[in-house]
Amino acid sequence: MKPHEIANQLYDAATPIIRINSLTSRKWRRNDQKQYPRTGPWHAANYDVLDRDAWLRKHACIYFVGGDDGLMRYTGISRNGIKDRWREAPAVDPETGKKLPKNELHHSQCWPHIEREYQNKPGCVFEVRTMAGAKLASVLKQLGPPLSGLLVLDNDHEGLVSAVERWICNNQLVTWNSAMTKIRNIT
Repeated sequence: MKPHEIANQLYDAATPIIRINSLTSRKWRRNDQKQYPRTGPWHAANYDVLDRDAWLRKHACIYFVGGDDGLMRYTGISRNGIKDRWREAPAVDPETGKKLPKNELHHSQCWPHIEREYQNKPGCVFEVRTMAGAKLASVLKQLGPPLSGLLVLDNDHEGLVSAVERWICNNQLVTWNSAMTKIRNIT
């Protein structure tokens, strides 16, 4: 199997947890006194939580973001579950600083890409999927080489999800993981 086919198999085996249906014109920023790029302002999302139990579960996991075009855009990991990364952040009005009535869905590394893609293709939909370390080990056994070689980490779920994330990024199978997919000149 080619690397992109393996990545597609991993994405298909993962549990869908969030579907981002659209972005609104309403802007918000994170309730953070420091004004740095991750605070926003951002467009609010219309989204559905597809599997609340999986979203709230505390465990080492890998997660993926895919578009409605079938392409996987991003992969990430968490030691403490997906809600640690895909959170509903306290939100304030970007101009007045006044607290907004509800928290807003956010992922600091993905959100700029989501906004850019939505601006270029209004109506595009994104889905966030997750897979626990134990399930990942089971899927890798089924897929066989080369990733089944990582099963030496079978009892170290944090190490296993990290190794698979690195493999996906090293093979440049995602476009939004800029920190891990840039080719660097080491001298």
